[in-house]
Amino acid sequence: MTANPPSGASNPFDATDDSPKEQRLKRAAWHRKASKPVSVWIGILILFSFIHWMFPNYRWLLIHMFTLGVVTNSIMLWSQHFTEKFLHNHIEDSERAWQLRRFWILNAGIVTTITGQFLETWWARHWIVTCVGATLVGCSLAYHAFYLGRQYLGAKKGRRFAPSVLAYVASAACLPFGALMGGFMSVPMSSPWQERLKLAHVAVNVLGFVGFAAVGSLALLFATVWRAQSGKDRMAHVVAFMGVGVLTAATGALLGFGVVVGIGLAFYLAGVLIASASWAHTVRLVAQDPRDRVTFAAMSVAAAAVWLFGALAVFTYRAFTAPDVTAITLPTMALLIGFAAQLLAGVMSYLLPSNIGGGPAATRTGMIVMDRAGLFRFALVNLGLAIWLYTQDSWLRVVSSLLSMGSLAMVFFLIPFSAKAQLGVIRKQREALELPAKPKWGQLTAACAVVALVLAASGGLGTTGTKSATTTSNVATTGQTTEVSVEMQDMRFSPDTITVPTGNALTVNVTNTDTMVHDLTFANGATSGRLQPGESATVEVGVIGQDLEGWCSIAGHRQQGMVIHVTAEGASSGSASDMSTMSGSPGSSTSETVTAADKLNQDNFVDPRLQPASSETVHKVTLDISEIDVPIADGVSRGRWTFNGGVQGPTLRGKVGDTFEVTLVNNGSIPHSIDFHAGMVSPDSVMRSINPGESLQYTFRAEHAGAWLYHCGTMPVSMHIAAGMFGAVIIDPPNLAKVDHEYLIVQSEVYGLSSTKDNPVDSTLLQAGTPSATVFNGIENQYVAKPIEMNAGETARFWLVNAGPNLSESFHIIGTQFHTTYKEGAYLLKDAEDQGGSQALDLLAAQGGFVEAAFPEAGTYTMVNHQFIDAERGAKGKIVVK
Repeated sequence: MTANPPSGASNPFDATDDSPKEQRLKRAAWHRKASKPVSVWIGILILFSFIHWMFPNYRWLLIHMFTLGVVTNSIMLWSQHFTEKFLHNHIEDSERAWQLRRFWILNAGIVTTITGQFLETWWARHWIVTCVGATLVGCSLAYHAFYLGRQYLGAKKGRRFAPSVLAYVASAACLPFGALMGGFMSVPMSSPWQERLKLAHVAVNVLGFVGFAAVGSLALLFATVWRAQSGKDRMAHVVAFMGVGVLTAATGALLGFGVVVGIGLAFYLAGVLIASASWAHTVRLVAQDPRDRVTFAAMSVAAAAVWLFGALAVFTYRAFTAPDVTAITLPTMALLIGFAAQLLAGVMSYLLPSNIGGGPAATRTGMIVMDRAGLFRFALVNLGLAIWLYTQDSWLRVVSSLLSMGSLAMVFFLIPFSAKAQLGVIRKQREALELPAKPKWGQLTAACAVVALVLAASGGLGTTGTKSATTTSNVATTGQTTEVSVEMQDMRFSPDTITVPTGNALTVNVTNTDTMVHDLTFANGATSGRLQPGESATVEVGVIGQDLEGWCSIAGHRQQGMVIHVTAEGASSGSASDMSTMSGSPGSSTSETVTAADKLNQDNFVDPRLQPASSETVHKVTLDISEIDVPIADGVSRGRWTFNGGVQGPTLRGKVGDTFEVTLVNNGSIPHSIDFHAGMVSPDSVMRSINPGESLQYTFRAEHAGAWLYHCGTMPVSMHIAAGMFGAVIIDPPNLAKVDHEYLIVQSEVYGLSSTKDNPVDSTLLQAGTPSATVFNGIENQYVAKPIEMNAGETARFWLVNAGPNLSESFHIIGTQFHTTYKEGAYLLKDAEDQGGSQALDLLAAQGGFVEAAFPEAGTYTMVNHQFIDAERGAKGKIVVK
């Protein structure tokens, strides 16, 4: 595997470098020093990935360790490297020193930026540090753009790849603006400006900075890595189209015009397609004579281009179809892993041996080592990523991501072995390796076999697809098929009634034109699987012999009217839609009894103690949505939809005037949302439902004191709240009295005591308004099993929120009275004024407040919902006073 391309193709590497040997050695020494930050950041990224769960902002940190640490250093290094090659520049030694200083300034800025985000949990003004770091990063790349531009202007005219240098200049010029936007994003900012700025930040950094550099390099690298002729170079046109695209998309994002963003992305995609004509020409040539040219490096750069096309097409579609600009989401994994990371891995597999050089035999040896199990790794990278993006199965997502990321990471483990082998040939300490005669296609087969085993072990992809059913009754078949198209829109099927001649087979072509995930499941078992917005499937329902019903099996959707009826024309009466056997609709559980206190699994208990409000005025929190099964007791599991994995969401606390910046991340399998009663914001964007894998920013200012509810607002809201998607925000009233203890008690209802994460709520009980349990802080009787403890003579404040979704609450503590009661932002009684006292605080669903009580004597006091049927269903607890 020599570094030399065929005759007629340009090569920027060692074999055609006619500069003096001493100059090449100095350049190589500079290159080794400048590349060290890339290796360091890769090491940090790998280490951090093992402990990322310890940090609340780990997604931002992981993404920016890769994009800033690895990608930015790589782009600055290789853009300088190729600028010299393309322009045949001679760089003085004195300038090399300043080039290295530029890298130190860049990495000082990266470290400062990441440090600022590390501090966000502990310091409200952390954004100052982040902005300083972003400024350093921006300044280093601004100077880099100036330096590359000066080289371009000073070079001889007519160099073939000079337009690629313009792409590098455009790339470097984008990052200062992107860094500036990133710095501003760390400053407290209300919606929708946060979302607009984020979209513009993505357009400038990912499409501009990364995209220009990648496409500019591939003008030469694509053909060089494939070791074949390139097609006609149109890089000047490419840069023009991409430049217009980035500028238009960023402007549209900032102004809030989704269509303008889409137009910009369409221009950008057109520029990439122009560039791809040359790449397609190269691949066609190799396909005619593949011999030893189909390698990990070659296949990776080609696959990266495919992922880029696909991600841009999806991004453009979302821009044109999103209800507003804040709803436009980036296909992050496709761009970062499929395109950027894979391109970097493929290019490094080729460039690192080429830059070590040492002649064709040595370079060939290094590249052969870098290509160990190359096609096997390539297939696992792309198949694993495709499965991860496609499936909703959490176990399969974990395994497929490990396959993909692990195969990419192998590049970095092979680097030292490649360098050692190559240097061994140079020093005549070992024999050079010989190229294989043809591609090792068997490695692709092996990779497919591994993926097939993984899919078999997990029961298949578990998402979209088709499923046919057998004949629905013993009826003579006509041999004919009725084919119908059905759309899912606004929680309805359209049409919602289908008439089929008895004996005909029914085929339903279903398309999800809604903004959330749905499926179509028939009573006979035929199903479409879950369909993301815009996806379609064909369902072979089977031969129709009697009336049949279908529905969306996602919890709650059927109850909202997502039902479709199939009428068998000419059939006798009868239906295959018995309510007791409906998928996703558990039967009545009225015979269930709540779990005894001594049988409960205490691992899931919620500590009711409430910490004081911090001195910070800006509170940042990430709410991760997940759908889990919670072991309530031995043999009893309860499905919960959760914020941050608890039986209820985390508690937020602050003061009037504080700002709350909430990042909502949907790691579940269906759409979810968030509604904070503590804020006054337009619900149009921040309270919208987001699909699995998406996130949104929700910023609000606490204008008024009180005990506030937050909850998922996705329809049916009652089901999402009953499934556990609620929490409390405590905003202290001014001059709040001091007490010895503060506790938070959130009442909610449970419908169905034994359930699964796919169907966490018994919809029959929910619709009847008959809960199986009424609970404090998510689990019945937990404070009977583990009482609250305090000392005699102490005073306690009990903050109360009634999450509902349906029933009221009358909070009472047996054995004491309340000297202070506060409800819905106002004191009903304060410090027993006029010698008054209170025995209970009544709260309807979604109301909140607090009570204060003294416990002068030792004993066991019981807190209850004095609507005693609810206390008997679990809304009670003990307070042990010593």
